[in-house]
Amino acid sequence: MQRGASADAGDLEQFAAHLANVRGRSPATVRAYLKDVRAFLSYAQREGLSISEALASTRTALYVMERTGQQPRQEGQAGRLSTRSAARALSAIEAYAGFLAFTGELRGGPPHGVRPPKYSRKLPPYISADEARAVVTAFDKLVRPIDMRNAAILHLLYSSGMRVSECAGLDVASVKVEERYARVRGKGNKDREVPFGVHAGRALARYLQSGRPALLRQAGATALLLNHRGGRLSARAMRDILDRAQLLAGTLKHLSPHKLRHACATHMLEGGADVRLLQEFLGHESLGATQVYTQITRMRLRDVYDKAHPRAKK
Repeated sequence: MQRGASADAGDLEQFAAHLANVRGRSPATVRAYLKDVRAFLSYAQREGLSISEALASTRTALYVMERTGQQPRQEGQAGRLSTRSAARALSAIEAYAGFLAFTGELRGGPPHGVRPPKYSRKLPPYISADEARAVVTAFDKLVRPIDMRNAAILHLLYSSGMRVSECAGLDVASVKVEERYARVRGKGNKDREVPFGVHAGRALARYLQSGRPALLRQAGATALLLNHRGGRLSARAMRDILDRAQLLAGTLKHLSPHKLRHACATHMLEGGADVRLLQEFLGHESLGATQVYTQITRMRLRDVYDKAHPRAKK
Protein backbone atom coordinates (compact mmCIF):
# COMPACT_ATOMS: atom_id res chain seq x y z
CA MET A 1 0.00 0.00 0.00
CA GLN A 2 1.32 3.40 -0.97
CA ARG A 3 1.56 5.61 2.06
CA GLY A 4 0.75 9.32 1.88
CA ALA A 5 3.12 12.02 3.03
CA SER A 6 1.42 12.55 6.38
CA ALA A 7 1.65 9.85 9.03
CA ASP A 8 -0.84 9.61 11.88
CA ALA A 9 0.09 9.36 15.54
CA GLY A 10 -0.21 5.58 15.47
CA ASP A 11 2.33 5.29 12.66
CA LEU A 12 4.85 7.37 14.56
CA GLU A 13 4.21 5.46 17.78
CA GLN A 14 5.04 2.25 15.93
CA PHE A 15 8.16 3.89 14.52
CA ALA A 16 9.19 4.96 18.03
CA ALA A 17 8.68 1.41 19.30
CA HIS A 18 10.73 0.09 16.37
CA LEU A 19 13.58 2.47 17.19
CA ALA A 20 13.59 1.51 20.86
CA ASN A 21 12.93 -2.23 20.67
CA VAL A 22 14.39 -3.32 17.32
CA ARG A 23 17.20 -0.83 16.77
CA GLY A 24 18.02 -0.28 20.44
CA ARG A 25 17.99 3.53 20.34
CA SER A 26 17.96 5.53 23.58
CA PRO A 27 14.86 7.51 24.65
CA ALA A 28 16.65 10.77 23.81
CA THR A 29 17.48 9.53 20.30
CA VAL A 30 13.89 8.36 19.79
CA ARG A 31 12.57 11.82 20.71
CA ALA A 32 15.05 13.54 18.40
CA TYR A 33 14.28 11.19 15.49
CA LEU A 34 10.53 11.70 15.88
CA LYS A 35 10.99 15.47 15.77
CA ASP A 36 13.12 15.17 12.62
CA VAL A 37 10.67 12.83 10.90
CA ARG A 38 7.70 15.07 11.68
CA ALA A 39 9.54 18.01 10.10
CA PHE A 40 10.35 15.90 7.02
CA LEU A 41 6.74 14.77 6.69
CA SER A 42 5.58 18.40 6.90
CA TYR A 43 8.00 19.23 4.08
CA ALA A 44 6.65 16.37 1.95
CA GLN A 45 3.07 17.44 2.59
CA ARG A 46 3.90 21.05 1.72
CA GLU A 47 5.46 19.91 -1.55
CA GLY A 48 2.57 17.56 -2.35
CA LEU A 49 4.81 14.49 -2.34
CA SER A 50 4.02 10.93 -1.44
CA ILE A 51 6.37 9.20 0.99
CA SER A 52 8.09 7.25 -1.79
CA GLU A 53 8.57 10.46 -3.80
CA ALA A 54 9.88 12.38 -0.78
CA LEU A 55 12.33 9.59 0.02
CA ALA A 56 13.91 9.68 -3.42
CA SER A 57 17.58 10.56 -3.07
CA THR A 58 17.32 13.86 -4.93
CA ARG A 59 14.33 15.02 -2.88
CA THR A 60 15.96 14.05 0.41
CA ALA A 61 19.13 15.87 -0.60
CA LEU A 62 17.11 18.99 -1.51
CA TYR A 63 15.38 18.84 1.86
CA VAL A 64 18.72 18.70 3.72
CA MET A 65 20.05 21.59 1.61
CA GLU A 66 16.92 23.63 2.37
CA ARG A 67 17.17 23.03 6.11
CA THR A 68 20.86 23.99 6.18
CA GLY A 69 20.31 27.21 4.21
CA GLN A 70 21.86 26.04 0.94
CA GLN A 71 18.50 26.57 -0.79
CA PRO A 72 16.18 29.60 -0.50
CA ARG A 73 13.87 29.46 2.48
CA GLN A 74 10.30 28.43 1.60
CA GLU A 75 7.09 29.57 3.27
CA GLY A 76 6.17 27.20 6.08
CA GLN A 77 9.69 25.73 6.27
CA ALA A 78 10.90 24.50 9.64
CA GLY A 79 13.76 26.31 11.35
CA ARG A 80 17.29 26.11 10.01
CA LEU A 81 19.49 23.26 11.18
CA SER A 82 23.17 23.22 11.98
CA THR A 83 25.22 20.81 9.92
CA ARG A 84 25.45 18.45 12.91
CA SER A 85 21.67 18.49 13.41
CA ALA A 86 21.12 18.04 9.66
CA ALA A 87 23.30 14.93 9.73
CA ARG A 88 21.15 13.58 12.56
CA ALA A 89 17.97 14.48 10.62
CA LEU A 90 19.21 12.49 7.64
CA SER A 91 19.87 9.52 9.93
CA ALA A 92 16.30 9.85 11.24
CA ILE A 93 14.87 9.93 7.71
CA GLU A 94 16.87 6.86 6.73
CA ALA A 95 15.69 5.08 9.88
CA TYR A 96 12.07 5.96 9.04
CA ALA A 97 12.47 4.67 5.49
CA GLY A 98 13.99 1.50 6.90
CA PHE A 99 10.99 1.13 9.20
CA LEU A 100 8.56 1.53 6.29
CA ALA A 101 10.51 -1.07 4.30
CA PHE A 102 10.52 -3.35 7.37
CA THR A 103 6.71 -3.14 7.59
CA GLY A 104 6.33 -3.67 3.84
CA GLU A 105 4.87 -0.22 3.16
CA LEU A 106 7.78 1.08 1.12
CA ARG A 107 9.80 -0.49 -1.66
CA GLY A 108 13.42 0.31 -2.22
CA GLY A 109 14.44 1.08 1.37
CA PRO A 110 16.31 4.20 2.54
CA PRO A 111 17.54 6.85 0.07
CA HIS A 112 20.93 5.97 -1.38
CA GLY A 113 23.84 8.27 -2.13
CA VAL A 114 22.80 11.18 0.11
CA ARG A 115 25.84 12.26 2.05
CA PRO A 116 25.33 13.94 5.42
CA PRO A 117 26.77 17.46 5.64
CA LYS A 118 30.25 17.58 7.09
CA TYR A 119 30.63 19.03 10.54
CA SER A 120 33.49 19.37 12.96
CA ARG A 121 33.20 17.96 16.45
CA LYS A 122 33.25 20.67 19.07
CA LEU A 123 35.98 19.82 21.53
CA PRO A 124 34.94 19.94 25.19
CA PRO A 125 36.85 22.43 27.36
CA TYR A 126 39.89 21.14 29.23
CA ILE A 127 39.28 20.46 32.93
CA SER A 128 42.39 19.97 35.02
CA ALA A 129 42.70 17.17 37.57
CA ASP A 130 42.77 19.77 40.38
CA GLU A 131 39.57 21.41 39.11
CA ALA A 132 37.82 18.05 38.89
CA ARG A 133 39.06 17.00 42.35
CA ALA A 134 37.74 20.18 43.98
CA VAL A 135 34.23 19.52 42.70
CA VAL A 136 34.20 15.75 43.18
CA THR A 137 35.26 16.01 46.85
CA ALA A 138 32.86 18.87 47.72
CA PHE A 139 30.55 16.65 49.83
CA ASP A 140 33.21 14.37 51.34
CA LYS A 141 33.26 15.89 54.84
CA LEU A 142 29.48 16.34 55.14
CA VAL A 143 27.54 13.75 57.15
CA ARG A 144 23.87 13.89 56.13
CA PRO A 145 22.61 10.81 54.22
CA ILE A 146 22.00 12.88 51.08
CA ASP A 147 25.53 14.30 51.34
CA MET A 148 26.94 10.76 51.48
CA ARG A 149 24.85 9.92 48.42
CA ASN A 150 26.01 13.05 46.60
CA ALA A 151 29.66 12.24 47.35
CA ALA A 152 29.18 8.71 46.02
CA ILE A 153 27.60 10.04 42.80
CA LEU A 154 30.36 12.56 42.08
CA HIS A 155 33.20 10.14 42.80
CA LEU A 156 31.53 7.45 40.70
CA LEU A 157 30.88 9.72 37.71
CA TYR A 158 34.45 11.00 37.58
CA SER A 159 36.12 7.72 38.46
CA SER A 160 34.18 5.51 36.03
CA GLY A 161 33.43 7.97 33.22
CA MET A 162 29.90 6.63 32.95
CA ARG A 163 27.08 8.69 31.49
CA VAL A 164 24.72 10.32 33.98
CA SER A 165 21.82 8.21 32.66
CA GLU A 166 23.91 5.07 33.22
CA CYS A 167 24.66 6.17 36.77
CA ALA A 168 20.98 6.87 37.47
CA GLY A 169 20.08 3.39 36.19
CA LEU A 170 22.40 1.53 38.57
CA ASP A 171 20.93 -1.00 40.98
CA VAL A 172 22.58 -2.13 44.21
CA ALA A 173 23.30 -5.48 42.56
CA SER A 174 25.06 -3.69 39.68
CA VAL A 175 27.92 -2.47 41.88
CA LYS A 176 30.66 -4.60 43.40
CA VAL A 177 32.36 -2.29 45.90
CA GLU A 178 35.14 -4.64 47.01
CA GLU A 179 36.04 -5.59 43.42
CA ARG A 180 35.56 -1.92 42.38
CA TYR A 181 33.53 -2.32 39.24
CA ALA A 182 29.97 -1.60 38.11
CA ARG A 183 27.83 -3.16 35.40
CA VAL A 184 26.11 -0.39 33.45
CA ARG A 185 23.57 -0.41 30.65
CA GLY A 186 24.63 2.05 27.96
CA LYS A 187 23.37 3.21 24.60
CA GLY A 188 21.55 0.59 22.57
CA ASN A 189 20.81 -1.31 25.82
CA LYS A 190 24.35 -2.70 25.75
CA ASP A 191 25.85 -3.80 29.04
CA ARG A 192 29.48 -3.26 29.97
CA GLU A 193 31.57 -3.45 33.10
CA VAL A 194 33.48 -0.36 34.19
CA PRO A 195 36.08 -0.17 36.96
CA PHE A 196 36.26 2.65 39.49
CA GLY A 197 38.94 3.84 41.85
CA VAL A 198 39.66 3.52 45.56
CA HIS A 199 38.18 6.93 46.44
CA ALA A 200 34.93 6.10 44.65
CA GLY A 201 34.87 2.73 46.41
CA ARG A 202 35.20 4.40 49.80
CA ALA A 203 32.46 6.91 49.04
CA LEU A 204 30.14 4.13 47.84
CA ALA A 205 30.86 1.96 50.88
CA ARG A 206 30.09 4.87 53.22
CA TYR A 207 26.85 5.62 51.37
CA LEU A 208 25.72 1.98 51.35
CA GLN A 209 26.50 1.57 55.05
CA SER A 210 25.06 4.82 56.44
CA GLY A 211 23.44 6.90 53.72
CA ARG A 212 21.20 4.60 51.69
CA PRO A 213 19.60 2.85 54.71
CA ALA A 214 18.48 6.27 56.00
CA LEU A 215 16.95 7.15 52.61
CA LEU A 216 15.28 3.77 52.09
CA ARG A 217 11.49 3.89 52.41
CA GLN A 218 10.47 0.53 51.00
CA ALA A 219 12.09 -2.83 51.64
CA GLY A 220 13.28 -4.50 48.48
CA ALA A 221 13.98 -1.30 46.54
CA THR A 222 16.66 -2.11 43.97
CA ALA A 223 17.91 1.36 42.93
CA LEU A 224 21.40 2.21 44.15
CA LEU A 225 20.93 5.97 44.32
CA LEU A 226 17.80 7.10 46.15
CA ASN A 227 16.01 10.43 46.42
CA HIS A 228 14.54 11.80 49.65
CA ARG A 229 11.30 9.87 49.02
CA GLY A 230 13.15 6.57 48.66
CA GLY A 231 12.69 6.34 44.87
CA ARG A 232 15.33 6.17 42.17
CA LEU A 233 17.26 9.43 41.82
CA SER A 234 16.87 11.00 38.37
CA ALA A 235 19.61 12.11 35.99
CA ARG A 236 18.22 15.66 36.25
CA ALA A 237 18.67 15.60 40.03
CA MET A 238 22.29 14.50 39.55
CA ARG A 239 22.93 17.56 37.38
CA ASP A 240 21.55 19.74 40.19
CA ILE A 241 23.83 17.97 42.68
CA LEU A 242 26.84 18.76 40.50
CA ASP A 243 25.78 22.42 40.36
CA ARG A 244 25.67 22.51 44.19
CA ALA A 245 29.07 20.86 44.36
CA GLN A 246 30.53 23.60 42.20
CA LEU A 247 29.11 26.24 44.54
CA LEU A 248 30.66 24.47 47.52
CA ALA A 249 33.98 24.14 45.71
CA GLY A 250 33.92 27.78 44.59
CA THR A 251 34.94 26.89 41.03
CA LEU A 252 34.20 29.34 38.22
CA LYS A 253 34.43 26.79 35.39
CA HIS A 254 31.05 25.16 34.82
CA LEU A 255 31.02 21.37 34.96
CA SER A 256 28.16 19.26 33.64
CA PRO A 257 28.07 15.48 34.20
CA HIS A 258 29.12 15.00 30.58
CA LYS A 259 32.10 17.34 31.04
CA LEU A 260 33.05 15.26 34.08
CA ARG A 261 32.99 12.22 31.78
CA HIS A 262 35.19 14.14 29.33
CA ALA A 263 37.58 14.99 32.16
CA CYS A 264 37.82 11.34 33.19
CA ALA A 265 38.66 10.28 29.63
CA THR A 266 41.18 13.08 29.07
CA HIS A 267 43.01 12.43 32.33
CA MET A 268 43.19 8.71 31.59
CA LEU A 269 44.76 9.43 28.19
CA GLU A 270 47.23 11.80 29.82
CA GLY A 271 48.09 8.99 32.22
CA GLY A 272 48.92 6.64 29.35
CA ALA A 273 45.64 4.78 28.72
CA ASP A 274 45.33 3.10 25.32
CA VAL A 275 42.69 4.76 23.14
CA ARG A 276 41.08 1.44 22.16
CA LEU A 277 40.76 0.33 25.77
CA LEU A 278 39.32 3.77 26.53
CA GLN A 279 36.74 3.23 23.78
CA GLU A 280 35.55 0.07 25.53
CA PHE A 281 35.66 1.77 28.93
CA LEU A 282 33.45 4.67 27.75
CA GLY A 283 31.07 2.48 25.74
CA HIS A 284 31.70 4.25 22.43
CA GLU A 285 30.52 2.39 19.32
CA SER A 286 33.13 4.04 17.11
CA LEU A 287 36.79 4.73 17.75
CA GLY A 288 36.33 8.18 16.20
CA ALA A 289 34.21 9.28 19.16
CA THR A 290 37.02 8.34 21.53
CA GLN A 291 39.74 9.94 19.43
CA VAL A 292 38.24 13.35 20.19
CA TYR A 293 40.06 13.11 23.52
CA THR A 294 43.41 12.63 21.81
CA GLN A 295 42.84 16.01 20.14
CA ILE A 296 42.23 17.57 23.56
CA THR A 297 45.46 16.16 24.96
CA ARG A 298 47.41 17.35 21.90
CA MET A 299 45.95 20.84 22.31
CA ARG A 300 46.81 20.77 26.01
CA LEU A 301 50.37 19.69 25.21
CA ARG A 302 50.69 22.54 22.70
CA ASP A 303 49.39 25.04 25.26
CA VAL A 304 51.82 23.83 27.93
CA TYR A 305 54.68 23.84 25.41
CA ASP A 306 53.95 27.39 24.25
CA LYS A 307 53.94 28.63 27.84
CA ALA A 308 56.94 26.65 29.06
CA HIS A 309 59.52 26.45 26.28
CA PRO A 310 61.76 29.53 25.92
CA ARG A 311 61.96 29.15 22.16
CA ALA A 312 58.28 28.29 21.54
CA LYS A 313 57.32 31.84 20.52
CA LYS A 314 59.01 34.80 18.92
